[in-house]
Order: sequence, then C-alpha cells, then structure tokens
Amino acid sequence: MCHSTPVPAARSFPAKPPNHIVARLLVAATIVLIAIGLLSPPPPAARAATSAERGDAALYRAIDRRVAVGETYYVAAAAEHRAREFPLRPFVAVRLPARAWLYRLAGAAGALWGLRALALLAAVATIYRLHTAVTSRALWGVAGCLAAVSTLPLANPVVALWPECWAGLLVALSLALRDERHWRAAVLLGLIAALLRELALPYLVAMAVAAALERRRGETLGWVTATIAAMTALVAHAVAVAAVLQPDDAASQGWVRAGGWSFDLAMARATTPLALFSDATAAIVVPLALYGWASTPGGYARRVILTSLALLAPALLIGRPENSYWGLMLAPVWLAGLPLALPAIVRAVAPAARARRQLAIAR
Repeated sequence: MCHSTPVPAARSFPAKPPNHIVARLLVAATIVLIAIGLLSPPPPAARAATSAERGDAALYRAIDRRVAVGETYYVAAAAEHRAREFPLRPFVAVRLPARAWLYRLAGAAGALWGLRALALLAAVATIYRLHTAVTSRALWGVAGCLAAVSTLPLANPVVALWPECWAGLLVALSLALRDERHWRAAVLLGLIAALLRELALPYLVAMAVAAALERRRGETLGWVTATIAAMTALVAHAVAVAAVLQPDDAASQGWVRAGGWSFDLAMARATTPLALFSDATAAIVVPLALYGWASTPGGYARRVILTSLALLAPALLIGRPENSYWGLMLAPVWLAGLPLALPAIVRAVAPAARARRQLAIAR
C-alpha cells in the first residue's frame, strides 16, 4: 500500500484571514470600543507641554545647554528639575540621558536633521511594508498616505525634544524592517528606542512574544536579550538619579489615574492628524484602525497590533492627561490600519451574507 509523504508545516503562522468566530469577536470588540469612546466624557484638559517657561520643551532645552558646555547629564537634569519645580522622584520622572547626549554630540541642528532623516526612513519603510499587508493598490495608497502624514510632521524642532518622538520613529522603522532575514537590525533599532525612552520596553516584549509564538528561537532570544539590556540600562539610570537626589527634592504626583479608553483616544488625538478633527471622529477612527491591523493576516500586521496592545493596555490605568504625548510611541503606524479595516469588514460579513442568500434560495 502506498503512503503519501506529509507536507511539513510552515514555521510561521499561515497568512490567512481569521476564522469566522474570531472575526466576529473582533467586530464586536470594535463596536464596543466605538460606543465607549462616543459615550465617555473627554479627559480633562492638559497643561501645555510646550510652555516657554515651565513646559517640558523648556526643561529639555535647558538641560541640553548645560550638557553642551560639559556639565554631566544627571547634575544638569537635577538642577533644572529643581529650578523649574519638576519632580525628581521616582527616578522615571527624569528622562534617560540618551537624547541629551545625542544633542551634545550632533548639536541641535544636526540632531534635528537626524530626526528628519529618521522620520523619512520610517515613513518610506512603513509604506513599503504596507504593500505586503494589502492586495489593493488603492488601499495601499491610502494607507501609505496616512502613514506619511502621521510620520513626517513629527520631525519639527519642538517635537524633536521629546524622546518619545525618537523612540516612536525607531519602533516604526524596526517594525517595518523586521522579517525572517533582517530581524537583527529590528532588534537593534528596538533596543535603541528603549534606551531613549523606557516606554519602548513593551515593544521589545511584544516582539519577543510574537517570535516565540512563531517558534523562532534565535529571534526570540534576540528580543529577550534586548529587553534585558534595556532593563539593565534603566536600573543604571535609577542608580544615577539616586546619586544626585537631595532630601527635599519633589516627588511626582503619580501616574495611576485610570483614564481608561478615553486616555488612549486622547493620545491618538494629541499625536496624529486626528487633532484636526472632533472627539467623535477619533472615537470611531481609532477602533477601526486597530481593527484593521488586528484583522489583517501576516507577520507585520500581527506585530503592529501586538505592539499597540502592549502600549495601550497599560495606558488604561497609567497616565495623566498631560501625558497624552505618549501617543508618539504609536503615531507613525496608528492610522495606517484604517484602510485595512475595509477588506476585514468584508471578510467578516461575507459568510453571513452568503448564509442569508442560501436561506432565501432554499425557501
């Protein structure tokens, strides 16, 4: 008797739409998020972060000036935090030093041009990678335009002072470059993002989880190693901040505010072109964009949605209204998922439509 040889299973997940049950659950979750967003009151107004006298931008500029003339970063940061009544406790109230060191090395003008180059690379790479997520040129064009208008405006002198801007662009570039051959470059970019802002740590964890689920042992080890390295750097940062503390230094009022989905929407509006539209528009668009990413087959879309969940889920509990700039971590890719929602909706409703037609014919 002849036996056929079984075909070995692929290592990665199959690139096919989710089954009907999962598709319907995603549709239901999207409808729930839209309803919550439309019915919830907007978060309290945040203080202006770009105030010339007391804002974060002024703080970063002052620290950069001190570091540029040879003062050590932690001494400079502590002095400016005290002068401007910014908290020094806990240690995460003080930014990691990487961005200030970059500004000292390249100068403000050089760093700005570096950020512009990074934004251009992130936009081009994201647009190119979106081509693998959609089959329609029209949808690809719309998604690419949304990625471009969400990414390129970030390269301006004020936003460049925020380490979240640099980290978000690096995360977007890392996501776009990552494939079976170039995952090492993606790991390196992700690590640099986490060294600039510890908010990128969930990205490293999400990528490690994705690699582990696909049974890519070498890549999983790479992401885990990057996570450990970033956490080690964060511990060193905590030690350095502790070394310059004084007994009367101010402590932060805390970040646990349980802003819920309203805070996630506020992050999207604060850092994407949704700022030009109403709260209701954001309440509809953001869930649809996430639904588009979640429903699109392939490793790229899978990693984008895992990264989004890793960053948005903690923000349901953690974050004050003035922290809405944290949305910079997702700004380059957030809205690009909106055009991807259309074919996902078609796939979700098609089985039900076919069943109704068959029932009508049977009658």
